Amino acid sequence: MLVQGVTITEATYVPLKAKQGQEQGLAELLIAGARLVTQTEPKTLVWAGLKNKDDMMIFDAFEDASGREAHFAGKVAAALKEKSGSLVQGGWEKGVLADVRNPKVLSTKTSNNPGEMKIALFVPLKAKFGKAGALADFLKTGTAIVEKTEPKTAYWFAVQVFEDEFVVIDFFANQSGVDAHFAGEIAAAIKANANAEALIEGGWDKDVVANVQKFEVLVMVSK
Repeated sequence: MLVQGVTITEATYVPLKAKQGQEQGLAELLIAGARLVTQTEPKTLVWAGLKNKDDMMIFDAFEDASGREAHFAGKVAAALKEKSGSLVQGGWEKGVLADVRNPKVLSTKTSNNPGEMKIALFVPLKAKFGKAGALADFLKTGTAIVEKTEPKTAYWFAVQVFEDEFVVIDFFANQSGVDAHFAGEIAAAIKANANAEALIEGGWDKDVVANVQKFEVLVMVSK
């Protein structure tokens, strides 16, 4: 879980829905946000702007909570607050703040090629009753598996959002990386746990595959 020798322990993601006709404007705001992160946010270690039709998302990762606090007090948040009334459904309060999630990072693989990333996958997972701790422990082993067996999975984050809710977020340069990931060892391990109904509610098909969200990476920063 290291970026330039720093351990990543915190993350934030914010789903955003553009107002009708404002998809391009919101995308441009996210692209501009990456420049501000590079210039003004040394504690924001990873930042990505993602797009899926009119649905978009911001994903950030930090060494600790102080990085997140600096981010929300910084220029990117200020720009989003200023423009959200005209670009985001629900505006700042209902369209941005209401959907902010601040998960703990359980496991991460990072890289030094953010500019090459074109595809991101967002995969929510819900633990079976009483199995949240076991699922968290399993996801903590993900880094070793991905680093050893998936060279095309450039970035891999497993995060815990709430006690029984988790998300895996991956970044790839192309579709071949996505295909290799789903044919790889970490997917096989998740599938085994899900289908056996040992850890994941709903099983592989209903709770994992059915909930995979695929995004275009508009812009990504990794320090």
